[in-house]
Amino acid sequence: MTRPPGPVWLDLTRSLSRAGRPVGTGIDRVERAYLDHLLAAGDARTRFLVRSTRGVLFFGADGARALRHCLDDPAALPRADLMSRLAGRGGRPRHRAEALLRRHALDRAPAWGIGRLIARHAGPGVIFLTVGHSNLTGRLLGPLRKAGVRVVAMVHDLIPLTHPDTVPPDMPARFATRIETLRCHADMVLCNSTRTAEELGRHWQDATRQPDRVVVPLGLDPVARPDVEKDPAAFVMLGTIEPRKNHVLMLEVWEALAADPGLPRMPVLHLIGPRGWHDRAFFDRLAAHPLYGRQIIEHGPLPEPEMRARLAAAGALLFPSLTEGYGYPPLEAQMLGTLPVVADIPTLHEVLGPHAVYLPPDRAYPWVETIKKCLSGTLRLPEPRADPPPSWEDHFHAVHRAIRDDRTKDSR
Repeated sequence: MTRPPGPVWLDLTRSLSRAGRPVGTGIDRVERAYLDHLLAAGDARTRFLVRSTRGVLFFGADGARALRHCLDDPAALPRADLMSRLAGRGGRPRHRAEALLRRHALDRAPAWGIGRLIARHAGPGVIFLTVGHSNLTGRLLGPLRKAGVRVVAMVHDLIPLTHPDTVPPDMPARFATRIETLRCHADMVLCNSTRTAEELGRHWQDATRQPDRVVVPLGLDPVARPDVEKDPAAFVMLGTIEPRKNHVLMLEVWEALAADPGLPRMPVLHLIGPRGWHDRAFFDRLAAHPLYGRQIIEHGPLPEPEMRARLAAAGALLFPSLTEGYGYPPLEAQMLGTLPVVADIPTLHEVLGPHAVYLPPDRAYPWVETIKKCLSGTLRLPEPRADPPPSWEDHFHAVHRAIRDDRTKDSR
């Protein structure tokens, strides 16, 4: 177990906001991995904090374990306390989770008192870690820096700024504010890929103050391959159904396949993942599609074992995403022995290397032809991946080394 290089405070605001949801996004999984890592390290100095609806809650390992348990089992969420019920929010999972954390709080403060809370607990060498994109506010990061706490944050992508048309309309402005706050207050920014680091550098290129950027590839938990039989006519799309994942392209592909009289067998497209931000036109088109429910099946979010079984049994994972910060699903497909057929974008080349089939994300024809070759067994396959992707232990070793090196540099 790689030990943290000092007392750590981990922000769990994103995890709190996900209470009651059965399956997390990639960023949710990263915050969960940091939580698990710090709990396993067993450092009594480790603390956790969340931005709740009534200010900041500051707690230790007992509260973090209780939250972790409720994230795994939403049925374990307690009844909301009087504070949440009086506000008319007692039935919401997030507010029930807040009630749970209030029981474990070592300290708490309203929004205007965050600085005093931090000053009460900050000590030599404390590192504040935030990896969820959820709590990047000057009201928090400013007092942390003033108290001498080292602020280390992770940036997963700059999609709201580079592809604003693929996110909700209000997100680009909010995200730009977060990134500017980070530039002003962070000591170090962890980037999940070289591509993310480069995009962040371009965004900050005219700024005088810039925190150090360090590339630390994300980890992946080892998984055993389910004992399932391959179905070459089954294809999977895995991830939130939202515009940037480019599900609309696959509708065009399946329409073209259905119109091909020479196709010996019509493939089935399995859509696995929750519906994302409002895209009513697409969802209406999907629900009215003549292939929906037969050759295009929407499963919603599935439990991890069932998701992995479907992915392992598939002839290929189809991942035509317009942009990615990292790209977990193709890596998982590689680990499960399923061919990733992915968009030809820089991030996926960086993460997957030569062990995937790359196709343009803006043209249906290459995808149609590739799927036909998958069905006929004539597709030229890439070399299988021989080395495993980075583990979480690899990731945390790199993070801790970067923080130690940064401290050494500052002490010279």
